[in-house]
Amino acid sequence: MKNRDIFISALHLIGENADAEENLDYEERTPYLLAAFCSEAATTDAAYREYKKLDKTSSFDSVSIPLDADFPFAERFVHAASLYVAAMLIIDENAELSDKLFDKYCDAMATIEAEIPLKIEKIADRYGAF
Repeated sequence: MKNRDIFISALHLIGENADAEENLDYEERTPYLLAAFCSEAATTDAAYREYKKLDKTSSFDSVSIPLDADFPFAERFVHAASLYVAAMLIIDENAELSDKLFDKYCDAMATIEAEIPLKIEKIADRYGAF
């Protein structure tokens, strides 16, 4: 899946036409928002890939990810990414809708995180034993 597909989905979530010329500002901002999403969700994607035995994520630019590039995360993260981008695109124009979309993004990420089983690891003794 291409990042442009996530951008188009985000536009639909905020009620915008993907073909409209007035969306050029949104198109310019989306690569930065996708990079922010990927930076924020990288740990969850890595845990999800380990659980599902998928290949590791290819490296991505943490500042800007081109719209015509492939989405760097597992397909499971596409909906969450669309919600995040949509919420951030309209944060200044329609705070109420942005908040609703951001809440849905948080729910989507929580659902993904809940699917990943916990790993038991040793606890480091940081306090010193008697």
